[in-house]
Amino acid sequence: MRPTPTRLALIVALAATVLTGATACSGKYSAERDGKDLGQSLCDLREATSQEEARDALADVKEQLDDLAGRYTIFTAEDRADIDENLSDFAEHVAQGDDALIQQDLAVMERSADDIRESVNEVSAAAWDGFTQGLADCTQ
Repeated sequence: MRPTPTRLALIVALAATVLTGATACSGKYSAERDGKDLGQSLCDLREATSQEEARDALADVKEQLDDLAGRYTIFTAEDRADIDENLSDFAEHVAQGDDALIQQDLAVMERSADDIRESVNEVSAAAWDGFTQGLADCTQ
């Protein structure tokens, strides 16, 4: 039995909806995973035991941030300036070994991620969710 043109159109529309939903879920999952990697890189920076390790970890954080921005457009130029300032403060406080300021920097970055998350699409928000999850290891 051949489907009628109406039934065929309905089947095509349903298939397109399913594929779009699957692509959106896949994009959100990938964004979340990439955001988590960024958060974990901040943990690596925090755990650096030498200036060379800290420099390499900071470069990795910035590279991942640039990659996320290119893939998901996860922040505005103003947000990026704030993030860069927070990263500089964080790196300085790690170098000084000031645990109180390190925890404060991490809290500021989490709040910034929450603020940014509220103004972006679902996929970009997933990246910030992942970032927060990745930071969880540093803030416990």
